[in-house]
Amino acid sequence: MSTEQLEKRLRRRSIHRSRSTALAITLIIVVVVAAWIGTEAVLKAIGQRPLLADPQTVADTALKPDAAFTTIAEVIAAVLVVLGIILIVLAVKPGRQPRSGIDRDRGAVVIDTRILASTAANAAALAAGVPESNTSASARGHHTEVHVVPLSGIPVDRTRVEQAVQDRLGRLGGKHGRSVKVTVEQKGTLA
Repeated sequence: MSTEQLEKRLRRRSIHRSRSTALAITLIIVVVVAAWIGTEAVLKAIGQRPLLADPQTVADTALKPDAAFTTIAEVIAAVLVVLGIILIVLAVKPGRQPRSGIDRDRGAVVIDTRILASTAANAAALAAGVPESNTSASARGHHTEVHVVPLSGIPVDRTRVEQAVQDRLGRLGGKHGRSVKVTVEQKGTLA
């Protein structure tokens, strides 16, 4: 494996959330149920009393249910459906962490998106001539949104702010700063 492939893999593993916890929990549940069924089968084979319930009795009751068993079966089925939906969502959902990769020649670099947002807010504040407390930003993937509250009586050039944010984020890597949306409030605050 080349260094470039390794760095790309490291970046991806740092940005995407692991699904190993959900997998481990699911496997533990399957192992416990299988161990219970195996234990009950062995106890029945050697003529001992069952730990919880005899598998044959459970199967016979399932085939000829009474009202109490039907209610219990419905509750178990509902829990299994919810668990199944959760596992499907975990399997399909991308699982991104709030991080982003930065292209560098010297290695794999991963940065928290809050740092990207803070950098964008700082650049917007400098370009708009407002205190940094009058700007806020959010970054997700390649998209950055900046919100500027101007000082009363001092206009803010939205395109200048947008260009300043794009330039600052563009220094971090090629993909950052491509999609910047700047919103300037109509009403300002007192200086």
